[in-house]
Amino acid sequence: MLPARALAEAPAPPLVAVPFGCGLAFPVTQVHAVGTHVENDVWAWDFRMPAGTPVVAALDGVVRLARGDSTEGGCDPSLARTANYVVLEHDGGLESQYLHLSRVVVQPGQHVRQGELLGDSGATGWSCGPHLHFKVARPESDGWNNPSVAARIAGYGDPALGTLVSSPPCAAPGVIAGSAPAPSPIAQGGGALLPAALAPAAAPAATPPVHARATATSSGEPTAAPPPARSLAAPATGPAPAAPGREAEPARSSPSAAPPASPAPPVTRVHAAS
Repeated sequence: MLPARALAEAPAPPLVAVPFGCGLAFPVTQVHAVGTHVENDVWAWDFRMPAGTPVVAALDGVVRLARGDSTEGGCDPSLARTANYVVLEHDGGLESQYLHLSRVVVQPGQHVRQGELLGDSGATGWSCGPHLHFKVARPESDGWNNPSVAARIAGYGDPALGTLVSSPPCAAPGVIAGSAPAPSPIAQGGGALLPAALAPAAAPAATPPVHARATATSSGEPTAAPPPARSLAAPATGPAPAAPGREAEPARSSPSAAPPASPAPPVTRVHAAS
């Protein structure tokens, strides 16, 4: 056990983003110092997810290593070297590793931003099923599996076994979104929930219809009154013409809806052809 002074002087664990596409949620299925997470992988996390799930950069960085040509994988330690992976180099003497990918879309030397697509999850290498193996490490060698270091995931800290980790909602078009259906929208220890990202946009309010009122000529025959004045905010729409051979029928309205008494405007009468 480290002395209190050493603990106080130890650097704070780096804070990283959720390493998979926006609007998704997946459980932590393996944590630290258990199962296969020993030696160089002691501080890693595994997230169970369907093959083909978008995997994204947890921090800004430069692609140091990338492999995407393998199609081999299985629940056998001898297959560990057949994994597809991406290793990113970050400021502060750190790197991050993304393992068991089915597809890789970046190349060594490429600069990537946090949240940018690296590839798709899979089950290549020593893997008993599709998942993402993720860790932050110290680049002590040029290889792809350097010693891991303690880290924290934004909104979750160090998520425990079984924690459902949600990525932030997709806030704009063009961001990396997953095609796989997400589990129940439950987040533990903070983080963004899914409904805000998946809720459909509200439909615009419908424009209320405009009804023409009817008045009568001096001979008592009904005719359509001119439309009321309109605001400049909306273009005026005239009443539909009457069908050939018949005059427009008077609109039925209550006495209270009659217009105020005023001199009737000149009216052009339309007669049916004989």
